[in-house]
Amino acid sequence: MTMTRNGKLLVGVVVTVTLAAGSVLAQDEVVPVKVIPKKKIEQKKKKDGWDFLLTPGASVSLSDNRSVIGQPEGLTVVLGANVVSGAFFRSGPHEWRSSLNITELFSRSPSLDEFVKSTDLVKLESVYLFNLLDWLGPFAKVNIDTVLLESFDVRPEATRWSIARSDGSTETRDGFKLRLGDGFQPLTLKETAGFFADIYDTTGLKAGGRLGVGGVHVFADGALSVKDDDTTPEIEVLELRSYNQFGGVAELSLGGQLYRKKIIYKAKVEIMVPFVNELQAGDERGTLELTNIEFTASLSFKVFSWLSIDYVFRALRQPQLLDEFQVQNNLLLTASYSFFKPQEEKK
Repeated sequence: MTMTRNGKLLVGVVVTVTLAAGSVLAQDEVVPVKVIPKKKIEQKKKKDGWDFLLTPGASVSLSDNRSVIGQPEGLTVVLGANVVSGAFFRSGPHEWRSSLNITELFSRSPSLDEFVKSTDLVKLESVYLFNLLDWLGPFAKVNIDTVLLESFDVRPEATRWSIARSDGSTETRDGFKLRLGDGFQPLTLKETAGFFADIYDTTGLKAGGRLGVGGVHVFADGALSVKDDDTTPEIEVLELRSYNQFGGVAELSLGGQLYRKKIIYKAKVEIMVPFVNELQAGDERGTLELTNIEFTASLSFKVFSWLSIDYVFRALRQPQLLDEFQVQNNLLLTASYSFFKPQEEKK
């Protein structure tokens, strides 16, 4: 049987299509389709080894009034210096963090023609953590809070101070300046042990807590504190006493960075409920009345990498030392430079 020209052409097309399809199928069997894997979820990995932090800074504030109604005539100057430093080490589940922060502020006003210390704070903290999990484990911590320089109560005019001594006696002093204490006086030493939990950890928000037991040791014998109630013409001063406490401790801390790390905020509250106290004769205050509270908060706006506007707040209650809140507010323009700083955690 003879095949026409059109029939031969049709057979050729069918054979060609069949061979092409077979070739594609063969290639599919030999070379599998390449599947692009989904992007892995980014995880922060803390690296082992040492990290260091050293950032000294300086702050200044100037205010000058000339014939301004209701304002003192003259120049008011606030000068300050601060140091933020630390050393951090990690090896497997073991982690050790130590930090030392020093803040010093001095002010001079038209009413006082000399620089007077307005803020003096030294905080040293060293904590060891054992990470049972990345966010949970036991810890042990030591804190030291004190002042660096000697302290004075300076008055623009002649003043009489009435000093209530710890032995019950009363002493008076006259003059323009009263010495309140030496450097590193008073000094508070705290030891705490328990468990920590990093509840939340992102760039915008870091939240964590600690719960345990600890001791407080205050060394203050001979130091004075102004506690004037304006009921007498004399300035009333109280002599402080050293003491020891032991009890339960709870901490909660929050912090983070916002708006491309231009805004940095931190807040921390620590509560210590003493079960064991060293009370003077006649002091019948209960456990809740002797509870220690410390709240600190800071807000920093980064103008440049080396210049920031900082607000720092601190409220401290140590009723066995001074039965009222000690409150500090500072607003500063700070220039700083980091000689060392911890490397950011790799993702």
